Amino acid sequence: MAQTSIYVPPYLRLTVLIGLGIAAFIGSTFFALQSADGISFNPADWRSVTDTPGTIWASLFTGFLAYLISAWIWALKPDDPPAILFAASGLMTLGFCFASIGFDLAVPLSQSTLMSMMVTNALTASAFGIIMPCLFLIYPGKLPFWRFLVVANVLGFGGWTLISAFGPQQNLAVVQLITFCEMIAIIVVVIWQVLASRSEPRRFAIANFLGVSTIIGSGGFIATVAAPISFGFPPLMEPSYAFAFFLIIYVGLAIGLLRYRLFDLGTWAYRLAFYVSAAIVMILLDLALVTVLALDQGQAIGISLFAVAIIYLPLRDILWRRILHAQRKTNQNLMHKVLDAALQPTVESRRQNWQKIFMDHFEPLQHEIVAARGDGVEMSRESLSLYIPPAGDAHAFELTYPNNGRSLFSKEDVVLAEQMISIARHARESRHAYDRGVAEERTRIARDIHDNISAQLMRALHSQRDDRKDTMIRETLSDLRDVINNAQGTDLPLENVLADLRAETAERLDAQGVTLKWALRSDEDNTLSASMVHAIRSVIREAISNTLKHAGAKVLSVDICSNGASIELRISDDGTGFDPDAVTLGHGLNNMKARIESLGGDFVLKAGEQGKGANLVATLPMKANVS
Repeated sequence: MAQTSIYVPPYLRLTVLIGLGIAAFIGSTFFALQSADGISFNPADWRSVTDTPGTIWASLFTGFLAYLISAWIWALKPDDPPAILFAASGLMTLGFCFASIGFDLAVPLSQSTLMSMMVTNALTASAFGIIMPCLFLIYPGKLPFWRFLVVANVLGFGGWTLISAFGPQQNLAVVQLITFCEMIAIIVVVIWQVLASRSEPRRFAIANFLGVSTIIGSGGFIATVAAPISFGFPPLMEPSYAFAFFLIIYVGLAIGLLRYRLFDLGTWAYRLAFYVSAAIVMILLDLALVTVLALDQGQAIGISLFAVAIIYLPLRDILWRRILHAQRKTNQNLMHKVLDAALQPTVESRRQNWQKIFMDHFEPLQHEIVAARGDGVEMSRESLSLYIPPAGDAHAFELTYPNNGRSLFSKEDVVLAEQMISIARHARESRHAYDRGVAEERTRIARDIHDNISAQLMRALHSQRDDRKDTMIRETLSDLRDVINNAQGTDLPLENVLADLRAETAERLDAQGVTLKWALRSDEDNTLSASMVHAIRSVIREAISNTLKHAGAKVLSVDICSNGASIELRISDDGTGFDPDAVTLGHGLNNMKARIESLGGDFVLKAGEQGKGANLVATLPMKANVS
């Protein structure tokens, strides 16, 4: 039968471990406060905190803090070998720190108890020195021959320690020399790890940061305690105080976890630590109030809750913002830069500015143009790289080792990059829409000038009467203003529009000796929008201009039919005609076709019967849709 493992959430593991640590701390504190008169459960008989040697508190707090940090790491990644080793080192630190207080206690202890504490101190101190080289042999990267070196380290130092503690000639003082050698081994392995990771920025950054904190912590203890004792000199400071050097290693890990995401933990780990720490603060404060001030349980809990709410929680929020968000760059200026890049006048400047935005914001060590492999932002290579898809004119590219190799990309970076791309694409579409609008407006103006203004000017040119010519020029100027302003007036009656247009057409044709046949068939009173009026007037004027220029016609017919749903405009002449297979649409005919089709209509031009004359048919819906 297959066995299924029970999932234990990280917060539950961490709560249990913290509970055990607090129990050990409270138990040790209980013995530390006892007087020389013997063990008493009455706080009135205890020593005051100020009368208790400072070496005791230094040892207890160092061991407890190291244990908390290592327990935190293991609770989050219980199956990860580096996290397991680090947790074990914290447990050993707790052991040798707590076991070192035996000779500073006031309460009488038996010789066997003192010897047991000395052995525990020696074994755990040596075990710490064995575990740390093993950790740095495999993290942040496995060093050559790491398996052999781990075995040699464990058997060598472990065997030496066991022989000194339990051998025929027990000599616990040798453990100081063993510890000194172990500290040297730690420093050597750390330097090796740093040198071996130089070609990998992420690993190199982790090795540097952890290495520095470990060398400072171990080196401080070696210089003040281990080295002097090993060479027969007294320590430069009390060993219990020197234990605090080891906290540099654990605090360095916590800072490294923030900066380099050691053990692949994210900011959610800090949230968990803050929430659990609130409970710890309340428990310890409650315990202090009960024992020191002799308050009853109800009063102590009330004061504890008040203090946590008024002091701890605001302080925690301040620390959270300063630690995790101090280096967050504001996005407002970033989005302004995105818009500026998208609106650059040339393709090359848009590409350069777009990539510069990402380079300045993420500060990657490497930047490479890559082939497009999707439309979404992607993290790869364990969050070392960030793929930026094409956006507008810019190529796809990949950023590697952000923040100058000191951090990894996060989900927040992906979301931010996607927002930047979305804004850039929207800006690009808006710019293209603007450009299209400009181009369409220029085309409209050019078409109207060609179709209407030129026709009006030709009409004025052929007029024989000066007063009439002046009138037509004034009308042309009015039309020109309409063209420039694209005047959108109210709807006009169809018959009124066509009446004015018929008079104008007849005058132009009569001046050239061409007869006009005009027919209008309309089922009801229809009104036309300004765009429809402009289109019909432009088509008729351009058709008349073409007939007068090229056809040599004697008769021109205009037949307009409206049934309420559409208007059909037929213009034909009896001129020379054209070859349908050889003719190409000139600028004027193209304008007519584009104008009709832009309103949702159809435009057809064909030769007349037997190749004589030309027939133009334009159909427009009454409710035209401008495209």
